Amino acid sequence: MLSKERLFRIMEVIEEQSFVTISELMEFLNASKSTITRDLMELERQGLIQRERGGAIRKELPQTLSSSTDLPVMNKENIHFAEKELIGKAAAEIVKNGECIYLDSGTTPVAMLPYLKDKNIKLVTASTYLVRKLPKRFKGELFLIGGHYIPDYDMSVGFVAIEDINRFHFDQAFFSASGIDLESEEVMAVDLDISAVKAAVLKRCRKAHILADASKLQVQALATWAHTTDFDTIFMNAPTTVEQLPDNFHVCKE
Repeated sequence: MLSKERLFRIMEVIEEQSFVTISELMEFLNASKSTITRDLMELERQGLIQRERGGAIRKELPQTLSSSTDLPVMNKENIHFAEKELIGKAAAEIVKNGECIYLDSGTTPVAMLPYLKDKNIKLVTASTYLVRKLPKRFKGELFLIGGHYIPDYDMSVGFVAIEDINRFHFDQAFFSASGIDLESEEVMAVDLDISAVKAAVLKRCRKAHILADASKLQVQALATWAHTTDFDTIFMNAPTTVEQLPDNFHVCKE
């Protein structure tokens, strides 16, 4: 297969799936890893894609991100992987033994888990995805929120979920965010039901934090559920597009 044809077919796959792994492209195009890697480097040079750990994503996101255009949670595991690891480690450092904490749905809060496994805490979540990622020798107690199950996000939402949440008092809550607008101070989610769960938790916690990689500063999502001033800390890797961040932003570095 000619190089131009491979590039065209790679773009077709990325347009259809939003994120694709190198392994998937190797199988689909019957090409070697080195060939696919060179092709992805060329497409990135042309500004058409963004390479991520183990694959690539579309360069441009929709103007407003919603559940119909967002990726399923499983497809986000390797996107901004290194940044999420930095953020998760920094956030886990402020969790103290004996606390009851809430971990939100999404792949960034999951990055906290390796650093929480030896802490004697009560961990509450609506994310079955997070439960699947829990270390085997986790020393704390786990409480899983029930409700209406959303497969794409591997989590519970709805009236039952909010009823469960309202039974708890959280020392700290760690949220994910689909988009953050520094000018309007809006914190956004892709789905109204998901945003309702987040808002319910926010009302029940003593301290609230956001875990978000810097790419979220460029995203407008469907539903606003909070404002940046509602949070004690916003853990984020250093953004390249913003010179100065508000005081409650904590820039995570190696």
